[in-house]
Amino acid sequence: MVSYVKPNVIDTLPLGDLRFDGAIAQQVEAFFTERHRSDFAREVIYAETEEQFRLRLDDTLHVGYWRGEFWGKWVISSCRIARYCHDEKLKEFLHRAALNLIATADEDGYIGTYKNPENVLPCPPEIAMQEVGWASEWNWNVWCRKYTLWGLLECYELTGDEKILTAAIRFTDQLLSMLDRLGIRITDCGTFFGLAAGSIIKPLLILYRHTGDKKYLDASLSIAGDFEREDGRATAIIAKALAMKPVFDWYPMEKKWAKVYELLSCLDGLLELYRFTGTENYLKTAENMYTLLLDGEFNTLFSVGFNDLFLGGASKPNAISEPCDVIHWIRLCAELYCLTGNVKYINTIELAFYNPMLASFFRDGKWGARGVRTTGRHMVAHGQSFMEHSHCCVNNIPRGVLNVAEMFVLRQNDGVIINLYSDFTAKIGSATVTISGSYLTDGKVTVTIATPAPMTLKLRIPPWASFAKLDGAVITAAEGYHRVTVGAGVTTLNLAFGMTILLRELAEKPEYFPEDNVFNRRFTVKGSNYVDPSLMTWDARATLVYGPLLLTRSKLCGNTEAELYNSETVAHRGYTVSVEPIASENVRAAFKVTFQNSEKTVETVMCDYASGTNIESPEDMKLFNVFI
Repeated sequence: MVSYVKPNVIDTLPLGDLRFDGAIAQQVEAFFTERHRSDFAREVIYAETEEQFRLRLDDTLHVGYWRGEFWGKWVISSCRIARYCHDEKLKEFLHRAALNLIATADEDGYIGTYKNPENVLPCPPEIAMQEVGWASEWNWNVWCRKYTLWGLLECYELTGDEKILTAAIRFTDQLLSMLDRLGIRITDCGTFFGLAAGSIIKPLLILYRHTGDKKYLDASLSIAGDFEREDGRATAIIAKALAMKPVFDWYPMEKKWAKVYELLSCLDGLLELYRFTGTENYLKTAENMYTLLLDGEFNTLFSVGFNDLFLGGASKPNAISEPCDVIHWIRLCAELYCLTGNVKYINTIELAFYNPMLASFFRDGKWGARGVRTTGRHMVAHGQSFMEHSHCCVNNIPRGVLNVAEMFVLRQNDGVIINLYSDFTAKIGSATVTISGSYLTDGKVTVTIATPAPMTLKLRIPPWASFAKLDGAVITAAEGYHRVTVGAGVTTLNLAFGMTILLRELAEKPEYFPEDNVFNRRFTVKGSNYVDPSLMTWDARATLVYGPLLLTRSKLCGNTEAELYNSETVAHRGYTVSVEPIASENVRAAFKVTFQNSEKTVETVMCDYASGTNIESPEDMKLFNVFI
């Protein structure tokens, strides 16, 4: 096992020692059960992903499909669920699954869903025009292999079976030797200007950590070297980020390269490369990208980008975000937090988790969104890449949820850090921390610590809090945290955070987009739970943020369609706003909201965006609206 040159400054706890509680746990456990732990999940959902490696149909067209990614995504998520849930049955299933997949390998170690392993270069645009009607340059071969490798390594780490590691080595060696023989660099493969294939850095380095074989480190360094060059061979992530150039201005024709999910995946790899090499530019690239994305791409929903493209999402009020983008935005922040200890990354994770992340997977646990919207209904995509039971985001979501679980309570040399305050339980050795209360509705939290020895706690003070109190006394934060030491035994801490109300008023006249504009097309997306452009906001409306929650009006909390789409705006009318929590059986957090100015009082009901929108709505285009 190779040690890091630059280890984390903050350590996460084992997933098996962490647990969501309360209403969020109900949503999480329903999804984990339906999609990963049930008989249907194993016998139908999983079986379909494995079968693709026998069929090998992804290169039926030159453009190529991406059915090979679904096995890896489902398996990575399941391995982590098995740890989190202490699910031995799922662990045993995953062991068999890895061995079954290995049995599909060719003699040289290749495992894949492309019939031709050497088909790795982008599709010629003129051929794509004939096949699919647009100049696609897609090729998903190496991208799919990335997820296969990562899934095998997760299974190896879960089970300890050396046969799985041996297969992962043969599989990777086949890829690297094949590319060397063909004279092809990894960043020449696939699409999005080297981003999809280049994101293989992360599992390559996991393999390096387990084997110590320097060729995997060298391959990762080669990819990073291409990201530093500005000769047009690949996306110059490092060079552009170090120059602090806004992402949507890096190159023309954003649709060909400015892919949110793939670019963020590459940053995950660069941070792992920083851990092994200590090269500061890799860390600096990720830190700069965080700043650039906050400045130019941080959207209304607290995610980044616009429907999986970097198009200046921060300036576009009608936001839509792919869940994979939310997941990898959270992953970037989590990695940076563990490497630096800077609390600003947790502040960002909080907003992403309680809003677009929890909106991304549906309350019945059976499916999730392809894009979460500000208005109408979420975009849902069944039959992606001709798969009936899998979807890129749906298979990926548990990994993102459990990344957040690791950020609730963490261990540091001098004690324990508590970052997030919805209901949660964590074990730290022989100690237990339990978080309960009504944090999301009125900012009140109870933290109970049972410890056999004195323990120092760092309690995060949310930046949105108008005040923070501990057992009734006002407390202040040094670098985002308040320190307190508790003695042996059981201690109860009562926290109260002032819930700031933020009315975000749009400009008097938001930028108008013609009917055929890329923003209209990518927001409405005909055929994927279409939303009519008339439901987008075209005038000076507002959104309301209460504490860490984006609020929405929704039929799920009792709003009528007339309230959602025909009411007079409260923007630029001089209103003051009050918010009062109210009971609701259908949403996680409901509120009576009162707007008052010198002329009138307006009352309405609103709820948290996530639970006010987290259903599939095939029959109703007008389910919710965050604009008021």
